[in-house]
Amino acid sequence: MTEALLPPPLPDPATIALYLDFDGTLVDLADRPDAVVVEADLADLLDRLATAMPGRVAIVSGRSVAQLDGFLGDRAFGLAVSGSHGAERRTPAAGHILPERSPALEAAAAELRAFADLNGIIFEAKSLGAGLHFRQRPEIEQEATAMAARVADTHGLTMQPGKMMAEVRLPGDKGAGLRSLATDDAMAGMIPWFFGDDVTDEDGFAAAAALGGAGVLIGPERDTQAAYRLDDVAALRTWLNELADAAA
Repeated sequence: MTEALLPPPLPDPATIALYLDFDGTLVDLADRPDAVVVEADLADLLDRLATAMPGRVAIVSGRSVAQLDGFLGDRAFGLAVSGSHGAERRTPAAGHILPERSPALEAAAAELRAFADLNGIIFEAKSLGAGLHFRQRPEIEQEATAMAARVADTHGLTMQPGKMMAEVRLPGDKGAGLRSLATDDAMAGMIPWFFGDDVTDEDGFAAAAALGGAGVLIGPERDTQAAYRLDDVAALRTWLNELADAAA
């Protein structure tokens, strides 16, 4: 068993860049991907951070940039965003870089939708991927994950397992998303801190460490490449509020 991780110390906000996963990190997980709630206190916190650390606060998510805009509204445009597991990005300086959907992805999405309809689980359409959510039918996890893996292999795509979901998408990962954002003028030379909860965030933890920064796991203890840990979403928000106070 790995040694228990301690909570992260509070760094000098002038020296760091924040890279924040969304689901399970900034917001609590929900039974449906569209049921996530961004409360007023989180919106205010993101505004405070973006003002105190201009250009150095990023959302790095498996969701598309369009989905994140739907949750965050206009304030998303003041943040750097890496979406679709690093396959797309947007920064205030460079704008939105979004690859085209391929015929292979369209075909894979159609197969996943048919499987979801047949088995009474949730299909999620994304800009550069498609997902199966089986939180309400956990007994189908193995079958759904195996099906998603077959579809990905057939169409030359990537299958990404997550918390009670499986996604088929264009190749990429959150570590690549972090490294891409780290080249932005505002981020360059800053120490990267990556916060995430899921196995999909491990690439982000590793990328942050390789660039001289650190990863912070949100949630229960497990094997991880993160250097620190916070118990839950509420604990992260408390930590971020302390950082915003220090930055101001």
